Amino acid sequence: MKNKIMYKIYTPYGDIYELSKNGYVIKYSNGLDLTNASIQDLKSWQIIGIEEVLPFNNLGRLIPISEAVNISCFKFKNGNPKYAIIDIDHGTRRIHGNIKYHGVRGISKVN
Repeated sequence: MKNKIMYKIYTPYGDIYELSKNGYVIKYSNGLDLTNASIQDLKSWQIIGIEEVLPFNNLGRLIPISEAVNISCFKFKNGNPKYAIIDIDHGTRRIHGNIKYHGVRGISKVN
């Protein structure tokens, strides 16, 4: 079964995450390709949304990917990324640190 890509997340470092409708990572630019994987294999890594990075390392509210595609600007005035990726990897919720490289440069919906 071929898994359908619905969203793409771009990072300042040039990485691209390709996600299913539910945020499961189907492809990642490091060579990971789960296009033909079972749904059980996909469930090991899910991006649940993004959060705005606020002063003093605080975070804003969780924004689901389906809403995040409507954000018009993903960076602060100084050019640094404004949002961090939040995911669940093998049951552990985590935030992608070092947003200069692993933050969000943009999100698009794939038709």
